[in-house]
Amino acid sequence: MDFSPKKIYDDFINNKADKTTVIDQLISIIEDSESILVRFEAINILGQIGALDNCIFNLLENLLISDSHEIIRNAAASVLRLNFLNRTYEPIKWAFNNEISIVPLITITDILGRLSHIDARSLLLERLYKSDNVSFRKEMDKLNRNNSIVKYSNIELSEFLINFFIIKELEKKYGTINYKLTNFLVSELDLSDVSSHVFGFNILNKFPEYLVHLQHLKKLDLKFNRLTRISNSIGSLKALQYLDLSYNKISHLPNSIGSLKSLENLNLKYNKLKNLPHSINDLKNLKTLDLRSNRLISMPKSLRYLSKLEFLDLHGNLLKTFPKSLKGLRSIKVLELGLNKITQLPKSIKSLKTLKKLSLAGNKLDYFPNWVKYLKNLEELKLYDNQLQDLPKNFSSLKQLEVLDIRNNHFQKIPFCISKLENLKTLNISWNHITEIPKWIGSLKSLEILDLWGNELVEIPESLTQLENLRILDLNFNSIVEIPDFLKSLERKGLAIYK
Repeated sequence: MDFSPKKIYDDFINNKADKTTVIDQLISIIEDSESILVRFEAINILGQIGALDNCIFNLLENLLISDSHEIIRNAAASVLRLNFLNRTYEPIKWAFNNEISIVPLITITDILGRLSHIDARSLLLERLYKSDNVSFRKEMDKLNRNNSIVKYSNIELSEFLINFFIIKELEKKYGTINYKLTNFLVSELDLSDVSSHVFGFNILNKFPEYLVHLQHLKKLDLKFNRLTRISNSIGSLKALQYLDLSYNKISHLPNSIGSLKSLENLNLKYNKLKNLPHSINDLKNLKTLDLRSNRLISMPKSLRYLSKLEFLDLHGNLLKTFPKSLKGLRSIKVLELGLNKITQLPKSIKSLKTLKKLSLAGNKLDYFPNWVKYLKNLEELKLYDNQLQDLPKNFSSLKQLEVLDIRNNHFQKIPFCISKLENLKTLNISWNHITEIPKWIGSLKSLEILDLWGNELVEIPESLTQLENLRILDLNFNSIVEIPDFLKSLERKGLAIYK
């Protein structure tokens, strides 16, 4: 016969067993089962069915004080908070002074904050005054000088302590960490790279659940660790504005990521993501999304609802087509799509009127479309490592373009449309099949860097002397035997020539 907590609860809900019988069965499981998880489930169900008699209170009190497993102690504290709050002071006081595990200690401290009488407040203040952390001591001294500690409720004092306990736990596990306090509460927390300089099993390979109690946390940095997954509980960090999970081993994100309504910057580069949850569309304040070097083969349609997104990096993924969902990104300024498997560009990209930087490098493009003229605000364009042989005539419409990188393609001559780019500062056309530099090169009055490395040049035109702003000229790996005198004069004026 199945006497699992779930079956017992189902029988109770369906009126197949009376409350007294259910309570007796659950108590039997709690006292006799060897499974921590089964006992945990039974305790939680006791709380759900509203078991309020003295027998249950005494059982929970005993578990809180004497059980050997922190999961059980925490479950007991949680049910005491739910059903016996006004009777809990004495056992909670004992547990508060003796508990050493962070999760039940957080629950116990929260219970003290919910108790309104003076003894609970005195207990909280006593622990705050005994804080041995320099940063927290400074905050406490500040409150004492202003005599403003009296303004804070028990709930607020317990929250201060919970923040202190969490920092103390992190420092015990990982050594010195960087964090910022704002009014006694942790607002920034840097746990980056903590796994590389600790010993034994103290590596950060799973999300520390107790971090969700840092309700005023705005910035969380977890990069360069060994995280393989992110808990659904991360959605509780409602104040979070900056989250860095880069350089881990994360293969998927929980749907709760969409609950981070305040998030502005999300860094996920160098992980193992194959897809994104559709809840990503709920991040209405997101401005920066970095997904570089993952394993994405597509992007969710919901991405188009990120109306404030300005920076999107998808470099180094497995995208075969330009994501249609990008069409709706009305605020996008930087779009990085390099090193994917894109073979052609759809017309939808022309709707990205705010785009300033676009990279399509390292794909399989052999044609660049005419509608490029609609990208009027484009300042930087990277098309290197493709299969391009020419650029469309109306490419010359990109009057704001300052950086153009078309190295390692199949150009046999420098496209004439480039001559109209009056604001161009950097032109990289190295590793093509260019045999001559056209005389019109002198019309690029703003040009500062001209990279012609690895072509088939045998001479260079004197019109280069018209480029008064030119600082770097790279002629390496060509067939130019001698640098002409007119260039030597520019060299004396500060031009760096690599040959």
